[in-house]
Amino acid sequence: MTLPFTVGIVMVAVYGLSSLALSAVVVMVWSLRLRHIAASAGDILALRVLPAGGALVLTLAVALPAFLIYEPAHAVETIGPIIVVFFLLSVLTAVDGIRRAWLAVAAARALLQDFRQPDEARFQILELSEPMVAVVGAWRPRIIAARRVVDACTDEEFQQVLAHEAAHLSARDNLKLLLVVMSPDVLAWLPTGAAVVAGWRVAAELAADEHATGADARKRVALASALVKVARLSVGSGRPRPELSMAVALDDVGGRVRQLLVPAPLPPRTRLIGSLAAAGVLVALAAAPLYGFVHEFVELLVAFGR
Repeated sequence: MTLPFTVGIVMVAVYGLSSLALSAVVVMVWSLRLRHIAASAGDILALRVLPAGGALVLTLAVALPAFLIYEPAHAVETIGPIIVVFFLLSVLTAVDGIRRAWLAVAAARALLQDFRQPDEARFQILELSEPMVAVVGAWRPRIIAARRVVDACTDEEFQQVLAHEAAHLSARDNLKLLLVVMSPDVLAWLPTGAAVVAGWRVAAELAADEHATGADARKRVALASALVKVARLSVGSGRPRPELSMAVALDDVGGRVRQLLVPAPLPPRTRLIGSLAAAGVLVALAAAPLYGFVHEFVELLVAFGR
């Protein structure tokens, strides 16, 4: 087996092992602490993408240079079964992530097929059977609104609904949602993964509410009233929500209405993304003197069960 082929298989396997370990970390963090506190949308998003992002850093910035430096250039070795298992895990999670992303994008395109506005336009009212107002799509997201929702709301209420959805556009929440959907890790198969995504959606909705209304009591009451109206229209619809959409009144409507009418302290500023990025840099730098030990560990994995 040639060195490039060996390196490729081993690094993909290292990614699978690292992703699995970091997924376990996320499960523990979410179960023990984070789900019980008011975290920002950015912090929850960082936690959700930690398995894939952290595994990529560990593979490319730690395992790969260690393997290339210490592995004999002309070494020929047989790969053991544990490496094959983690290699297949990586491939399976990647393929499933691509599948989920493809289906989500296809569903968004199907929902936007009646969007007839020019490319630069971001909003259109459609004759939809579902009472929805949502940002749909990832690369070029659009705001679509059902005619029945427009008719049910006052002008002021609907303006706040549009301001809320515009906040999602500004935050690129649908692109973040695509990143979550396609994340290649086992967390996507676990109930905790779904719980983390649901937590992020609620936090993103709260952030969009705040961005749309600020401290203006009139705007807050108007948006709260619109949320209640849309939620009532949606009762019994039963239709699954398009995965790449941020609908105005589907995530914790009751909690958001209470937040709008009786403001509670806002979640702390997003800090986890910066902390994780700094940790990734530190890990890469600190690992350099330990490349020999890293290579030995990888060699143990390669030889395990052989």
